[in-house]
Amino acid sequence: MGIGAEEKKPLLVQLNGQYYDIAEFSHKHPGGSKVLNRLAGEEIGEFMRGEKRIMGVRHEHSEAAYNMLERYNVNTIQKGDPLIESKTGMLFKVGSLGTDYWHWIHQPYDGTLRLFDSDILESMTRTVWWVVPAIWVPIVVIFSIMSVLSFSSSTDVYNSVLLWSAWFVIGVLTWTLTEYSLHRWVFHWKPSPESQNQILLHFLAHGLHHKTPMDGDRLVFPPVPAAILVGIFYIIYSNTFQWPVFCAFGAGKLFGYVMYDMVHYYLHHGSPRPHSNLHFRKVYHHNHHFKNFDVGFGISTSLWDYVFHTLGMGPL
Repeated sequence: MGIGAEEKKPLLVQLNGQYYDIAEFSHKHPGGSKVLNRLAGEEIGEFMRGEKRIMGVRHEHSEAAYNMLERYNVNTIQKGDPLIESKTGMLFKVGSLGTDYWHWIHQPYDGTLRLFDSDILESMTRTVWWVVPAIWVPIVVIFSIMSVLSFSSSTDVYNSVLLWSAWFVIGVLTWTLTEYSLHRWVFHWKPSPESQNQILLHFLAHGLHHKTPMDGDRLVFPPVPAAILVGIFYIIYSNTFQWPVFCAFGAGKLFGYVMYDMVHYYLHHGSPRPHSNLHFRKVYHHNHHFKNFDVGFGISTSLWDYVFHTLGMGPL
């Protein structure tokens, strides 16, 4: 591979619903690469038609410019990609990408990838969004009730609910830190290009999501691996806190997870009202995918992005 192949990052812009990776062209741009970097992840139609200024300049582009742009159409680039066009499971082939892997997963594919040859295994990788609240919200309610009942054995109902509320909120806040930490330091951990196993592990954890961000059946966490993680945390927290505190804290953290998965799904497939908080979060997360994947790790909140100085960009 060429020098710096491992560090190569896409520079994505959008025109009429199509993504273009203009990283290789940016240094040739007559207006300079700074202009294109400012437009990363944005719809560029108004700028190319000369209807909108960028860095104080307004310029109507020629037909030749549009033709040149077409060379960098991500869909065109991905035609012939054996991993994308394969009709068989590609999961155990992804490690062969080596130094191309990091760039490959950040060139989004508007479709779905088949991971396994087995239809049964393939179906286990796909989860519709409503499964998450259907399974976990009843558990949140049950543990919340148990917490209030346990607290009420030593105090009145009012204080029992107050104690439950306080520990529930602490649980939710703890989840938001867990969410940020997982996203930044686990999901965006960079695997060694020399290790096919590391690439495979990263692809399963998060690389697949960045490659196919609009695959609706792979946006929420499947219940079987989620149950394993919940079981591990159950053992840890139940041996750390007193029972009523554990029930309230655990319910809050589990509720935080459910809200995270629901918000994440909505940010990819919902249509929030302009200028609303959810609209800000949608653009914020969109920019994490298509503008700069090294910032903007918070999904349900930007709190920890502020704390750890990884604040991304919202609407312009």
